[in-house]
Amino acid sequence: MKILKYSLLLLLVVLVAGAIYVATRPSDYDVVRSKVIKAPIHMVFNNVNDFKNWEKWGPWHETDTTIVVTYNEQTSGVGANYSWTSKDGPGKMKTVSLTQNKSIEQVLQFADYSPTDVYWNFEEVPEGTKVSWGMKNDKTEFVFKIFAILGGGMDKMLGDMEVIGLDNIEREVLAELEKNPPQTFRLGEVSQQDATAKQFIGYYQEMSTEASLEEMSKLFMQNMPKAGQYAAVNKLENYVPGSLYTKWDEETKEAEFYIGLLVDSQDALPKADGMITTPMSAGKIVKISKFGQYGVGDMEAHGKIAKYMAENNLVPVGHVWELYVNDPMSVKPSAIQTDIYYAVKTAE
Repeated sequence: MKILKYSLLLLLVVLVAGAIYVATRPSDYDVVRSKVIKAPIHMVFNNVNDFKNWEKWGPWHETDTTIVVTYNEQTSGVGANYSWTSKDGPGKMKTVSLTQNKSIEQVLQFADYSPTDVYWNFEEVPEGTKVSWGMKNDKTEFVFKIFAILGGGMDKMLGDMEVIGLDNIEREVLAELEKNPPQTFRLGEVSQQDATAKQFIGYYQEMSTEASLEEMSKLFMQNMPKAGQYAAVNKLENYVPGSLYTKWDEETKEAEFYIGLLVDSQDALPKADGMITTPMSAGKIVKISKFGQYGVGDMEAHGKIAKYMAENNLVPVGHVWELYVNDPMSVKPSAIQTDIYYAVKTAE
């Protein structure tokens, strides 16, 4: 009996000492790992941005076959989220902010425990894309401290998982790259012109400047055919399909624009449900033509215009618009033409 008594007492001492040791471990951590992947930055970003891809590269799926994932309607972009159940309990993940091809911020939560911040950074480097995956928390739960100690420390436990995940992302992205080689684009020279007065009729849109290419494409697929039908029904002439941007604020992440038609006329246009007409005054404009798939090379095109304006003492005023000059179904992808315009004036 004495042996049993001493054994129980010793066990109690060990448990108390262990609990004290765990409790004195730091409650904050910030663990990040990086990898360079020989692929375009948009391919790496888009893979991480869509939660449906995570089942293919998530390290946890290799170690726990009981995980059952449930996806909501939105799986990419700000607001995207999904949840899961497994033998270890439920969990959920949500994307709370992103900057296209630069960063993603997410929140991860297991059961009712305090959430963990998950962050991704993407950087173009000569070899391709440097992607960094990090996890951090200021108030680590006691139970997770125990797991961390058993796993060799939080840095090792999470860091090893991140390394495996990044290796798996590389595998998936390179496989996709082999199946679908990157799309290329070509930019024309920036030119300065005097534009006549016109008007734009289209469907008003509001969205975040951080919206994904998929989200933007969905809006155009919904509204551009309706604009084309409007032109056919009303027998419009001298028009070009396009989009008119009235607001693009990187600080507030707010974008406002119209999807529709630029009409080379000041005559009154027939009214249509949901379509708004915007007058476009005559004045000085700058223009650049981009050749390639929609959504590819846009940043570079706007950057080239910004450089031209700075070198020629010009500042933007009023509207920015894009015109989709040819039918993407009748030309090669490399010949799809998008003309980008800025209304400008001489800087004072």
